Amino acid sequence: MNLYFIINPAAKNGRSASIWEQLQPLLDQEGIAYQAYWTTRKGEGKEIARRLGEESVEPIAIAAVGGDGTVHEIVNGAGSLTHVAISCIPAGTGNDFIRGFHLARASKRALRQLIDGARSGGVLSFDLGRFASSAVPDGAFANSVGCGFDAHIARAANRSAWKGRFNRFRLGSLIYAFYLVKELFRYQPVDLDICIDGKNYSFQQAWMATVSNHPYYGGGMRIAPSARADDGLLHITVVGRMSRWKILALFLSVFWGGHVRMKEICVFAGRNVCIRPAAPVPLHADGEDAGEGEVSAWIEAKGMRVIGAEPDE
Repeated sequence: MNLYFIINPAAKNGRSASIWEQLQPLLDQEGIAYQAYWTTRKGEGKEIARRLGEESVEPIAIAAVGGDGTVHEIVNGAGSLTHVAISCIPAGTGNDFIRGFHLARASKRALRQLIDGARSGGVLSFDLGRFASSAVPDGAFANSVGCGFDAHIARAANRSAWKGRFNRFRLGSLIYAFYLVKELFRYQPVDLDICIDGKNYSFQQAWMATVSNHPYYGGGMRIAPSARADDGLLHITVVGRMSRWKILALFLSVFWGGHVRMKEICVFAGRNVCIRPAAPVPLHADGEDAGEGEVSAWIEAKGMRVIGAEPDE
């Protein structure tokens, strides 16, 4: 199996480049044939992955050397191709793909898993999320799609100069907590209509709705504790009308999944979801900006192959 690496030099304030420099000698020592590509702009990882997938008819593996944003681009470029397996050498801020698909969090161990998987054919099939919004008419996601306050936080964090400063001190995940507090008293909840597998639900003054493929988002938060990446379902978490101070408690308890016991939280599961906010609130897909307003999401069961992953228990 041919190995390809897509390296995002901007990930974690440039730390991904140093990680790659440490990994290259290990690949050479193993006598592994590989090709590496460096991205220079947003969206280029998707283009490279698509080209690699289209040019090959044999099984290949494409690994991100970066974070969830780089994985998101690879998934959208080639994630649904049956001869392409994807993986990740963690070098980003959130690294929720690593958590959700049980990949190693240490870069050298992740490379070892990737090499062993390539040699043994250790590829597992997982569910792939699909979505459509006004800004992204045909998108895919590995982790989650969000509408509302979480997308607002992700957008603010990704656009902030503070993200680089936090990453410089290896505190990148705290950027989301920083903007949670900063934006808490500015964001205005909106009414939401949600349709799940043909059943309609309405929520007044909802803070957010998140559609998950596995438990994690936002740098390790267990937003959907019961979700599995191989159950053929999307897991929807809606945060309804809630005081601003209680939102802080929610985002503390979400790290261990305790938020689902709150009366303002509604949890659903289904295969097709449509979220219609009363106002054009922000959307995100795997933490990346996905526009504003209405979003539809559906599951493609076993539609994505991951190499070096461990099955859900």
